Amino acid sequence: MAPCPVGEAEVDLRKGARQRKSRMDQRTRERLPALPSLVRAVDEARKATAMSLEAGRRAEPGEVFSLAGSTFVRRARADGIWVDDLATGEARNFSLEEGRAFWAWATIEVLRHTGIRIEELLELSHHSLVQYRLPTTGELIPLLQIVPSKTDAERLVVVSQSSPRCSR
Repeated sequence: MAPCPVGEAEVDLRKGARQRKSRMDQRTRERLPALPSLVRAVDEARKATAMSLEAGRRAEPGEVFSLAGSTFVRRARADGIWVDDLATGEARNFSLEEGRAFWAWATIEVLRHTGIRIEELLELSHHSLVQYRLPTTGELIPLLQIVPSKTDAERLVVVSQSSPRCSR
């Protein structure tokens, strides 16, 4: 019987996996200082679009109103709060803009506070929120149930009481 021409070192994938993980970890370390700026930017965008939506709701169709140095006229449409920007002539859907800004903020906050992966975030639903009653005190503890993915193990993350509040 002849020896195998492929050596063990040629099929050992551990070194490549370690190097790949090392590169990913380094990328995370390099980007971590930008996180506060990202959080601040998405929060400001969420608040600004919420104010725009509220101003658009208060205006009657055809009414001209000003907001943050821009002048708009409200359109008469049933599929959201549509306005025309009088400076650019651009039609904007304030409802859609507010929704996108809110979900960008919510996504970043969930990822930031839980440490879950994007694949796990996509699997979250209202069924993912569960509660546990402490047997000693009877206190209810809110939990976020993460379905099995990469590790094939279900995880429970305690939902912090100090999490940011949103008035959506």
